[in-house]
Amino acid sequence: MRHDERKIMFGVFERNETSIYDEPIKQILVDMDEYGTDSPEYSALMRHLEELSRIRADHRSKRVSPDTMAIVAGNLMGILIIVAYEQKHVMTSKAMGFILKTK
Repeated sequence: MRHDERKIMFGVFERNETSIYDEPIKQILVDMDEYGTDSPEYSALMRHLEELSRIRADHRSKRVSPDTMAIVAGNLMGILIIVAYEQKHVMTSKAMGFILKTK
């Protein structure tokens, strides 16, 4: 499956965030192509690249994954179904045993 097909299929969950650090990282990668791996410039550029990548990762917004949201929604629906059933048919609650443990 190509990337553009996945984009259409799963476009709701795709993250297209740009960062102010993307352009400097691209420029460092271009500069690294000009130097050999044994040159001192290459190692300095590598340090800059690692630092910029770490900063960019720290500044990304933290979002809840769609998988986690699906698990929570499924747990809530299961509990609501059990509670609705128990209101009509008297029995003790076992809803808490059906909750899936998150990782």
